[in-house]
Amino acid sequence: MPPALLLVQFRCAGPGCGATWRILPKFLARQLWRAWPTVERVVKPDDMAPVPRDTPPVPARTRRRWWSRIAAAARVLVMLLAASGGQALEPIAARIGLDATRAELVAAHAELAGVAPGARLAAVAALTHRLERGIRLM
Repeated sequence: MPPALLLVQFRCAGPGCGATWRILPKFLARQLWRAWPTVERVVKPDDMAPVPRDTPPVPARTRRRWWSRIAAAARVLVMLLAASGGQALEPIAARIGLDATRAELVAAHAELAGVAPGARLAAVAALTHRLERGIRLM
């Protein structure tokens, strides 16, 4: 990864609007501002390779926030998978049920889809985004 990124910020030209938005590179987790492997290394450290020494630390507050998000209910995501009509996705929803956590959803998807550690969160986040924009994994 590059050590720094140039992000373009757009502003609405409408008088008095003030709306702004950014288009992030695909490898960044939306609203988390970290690469998905970094987020996964924090929330699922047992599945990942050791952290390189030159990796910037993730603040404790950010870690706690990510852990609470991955432990949160995945009810909306499970219902999205169940209603998607995808033959590969419906078994995941049926397997984990409506009371599953997001971590359980990611683990079930990784097992059934054969996703390698380090790409598991990104795979579910991309799938969720393709099925219904605006619904987030984390």
